[in-house]
Amino acid sequence: MERQFDRPVPARVNMEAEKWDLMAKGLAPDIVPLSVADMEFASPPAIIAALEETARSGLWGYTGWGERYFNALRGWMATRHGWEIQREWVVQVNGVVQGLNAAVRALTRPGDGIVIQPPVYPPFFRAVRDNGRTLVENPLRLEGGRYEMDFSDLEEKLARPDVTALILCSPHNPVGRVWTREELRRVGDLCLAHHVLVISDEIHADLVQHRFRHVPFACLGEQYAQHAVIGTACSKTFSLAGLCCANMLVPDPEKKAALEQEVNRSGCGTYSIFGVRALEAGYERCAPWLDELIDYVGENYQYLRDFMAEHFPAVFTAPLEGTYLAWMDLRPLGLEAPELARFLEDEALLYLSHGASFGAPGFERVNLACPRSVLAAALDRLLAAARKRGLAG
Repeated sequence: MERQFDRPVPARVNMEAEKWDLMAKGLAPDIVPLSVADMEFASPPAIIAALEETARSGLWGYTGWGERYFNALRGWMATRHGWEIQREWVVQVNGVVQGLNAAVRALTRPGDGIVIQPPVYPPFFRAVRDNGRTLVENPLRLEGGRYEMDFSDLEEKLARPDVTALILCSPHNPVGRVWTREELRRVGDLCLAHHVLVISDEIHADLVQHRFRHVPFACLGEQYAQHAVIGTACSKTFSLAGLCCANMLVPDPEKKAALEQEVNRSGCGTYSIFGVRALEAGYERCAPWLDELIDYVGENYQYLRDFMAEHFPAVFTAPLEGTYLAWMDLRPLGLEAPELARFLEDEALLYLSHGASFGAPGFERVNLACPRSVLAAALDRLLAAARKRGLAG
């Protein structure tokens, strides 16, 4: 029986979609982008209905957020993650990336060292460098087929007198780790000991496979919460990235005031009414849809993993605990990073997210939030192109 996520959706060509029209511009017309982390699924019906009602009103003026918005946000965080948030913590932003950049500017000083943990989401690098801070890398380690934090190196980096912040990716994009409470507490203890702020990007918090559990950093305890800024959004959860609606949650009043001032200084004084209504509908009515999505993504991951194990047994595919993004080491194909990109795009007609931008040349990130038929066709093309090159049997 066909499930809702099996149904193909129209390609977003000529819609100014970053994933289709902008990043893949100039590439073959039948290329399949499994790159940018938005879904090839329509948003939940309840959200579509809410947006249609808003559109029909014809009244889309300046928009903020109020009780309905906060109640939806608070209810979701409480029921989904066991986190009781307060209204006075909320700083609304257009996206978590905007919030991360604002937090860097508001809560650190030019020249300060900021720790990131590559391979990691490319905007983390830019949030440090573009704001005149010093990039400090604490690379993840691959241990026994699973990525782990290098706590010895982390402590050494956090102890540096110039280091004032850590940007944490939780769950981690692209390696798919859902950090345990114990791991997060170790991070928190080290940051507290060295007076280092934690800026935690938790945009993938809702997209966790059912046998794992996301722990919001602020749930570790009051002292951890007071020393943290948490970025959240429903954009990944319900395929809403284009509606530009996110929240930074800041329990410490002084940090919250500084962040809010920096956000306001950027000139962002109003937000999309469509983003506000979508968040409310999603958090209030779309949990069953999300549960089905998580199952489907897990099955897509297993399809990918089985395919690669059969046809490319030397390729490592990281276990998927959270996100809808698979992380693969294609270095066994024997192609240097630039040639690998050309092979994928020109010969396999695939547009993936190349590992070099995450700090890991030779790796590729695959977006699994697509119908199974799309994923299967993409992998079949990869295999055919590899066989032509003599890279697969």
